[in-house]
Amino acid sequence: MSYITTVTGIHFYSLNPNPDDIDIMDIAHALSLICRANGHFRHFYSVAQHCIACTEEAAERGYSLEMILGCLLHDASEAYLCDVTRPVKKHIPQYLQAEEKLQEVIWKRFIGRDLTEAEQQQIFEIDDHILSQEFHLLMPEDLNEDYRKLQSECACEYQAPHKVKAQFIQLARILQHEITMREAERLLRTKGNADRLQSLISKLEAYYSSSEWKRDFADDEAGLLPKKLPRGVLSEDGIYNLLEAYRERG
Repeated sequence: MSYITTVTGIHFYSLNPNPDDIDIMDIAHALSLICRANGHFRHFYSVAQHCIACTEEAAERGYSLEMILGCLLHDASEAYLCDVTRPVKKHIPQYLQAEEKLQEVIWKRFIGRDLTEAEQQQIFEIDDHILSQEFHLLMPEDLNEDYRKLQSECACEYQAPHKVKAQFIQLARILQHEITMREAERLLRTKGNADRLQSLISKLEAYYSSSEWKRDFADDEAGLLPKKLPRGVLSEDGIYNLLEAYRERG
């Protein structure tokens, strides 16, 4: 058998990934159940928690929307390939090639474009700084002192996998809709591709009228989302004003 079966029932070919088969539910579920450090931390701390910590750090540093979402998804390939420890991984070139190929497909699937080498380098720098904090708090020795460079708080506390899964999905949803909203605003302002604009507006309208938006808005009001997270889609008038401007344009 050359595929794996995901929790949503998809037959996924990890070595020949189809972007349409990549589901955020599968990614969030798998990463919330995979322990970092090959299980050698003092308590269970998932890959999904690590990715969320990287996301919060990117937001604190004022990085672009694409890079913030890129941080959330930077280990998403592990949902389909599982993880290999760094000392071993560097000696398995075929794994590295498969991981790089799949990761690029995932980023493009959710972000809408390839990330530049400079953007990837900044994401992996955050990855290393969060790893340093994880060693500092969850291992018997420090890896280095890079954790001192962090601008966000990363307490590395135990969290129930189902709650981490829900948080991962929520952040991905908000960030994707934020990217959609900014593109729609740009197309409306520049009178760009009308068909593309209509498609984006339809997505935003569906989100704005959904129970998901109400829940995201309520969680934001309750202070449950990262402080520096871009949240234009969660402002009371953000999407509404955009929809009205689109209708007025005729």
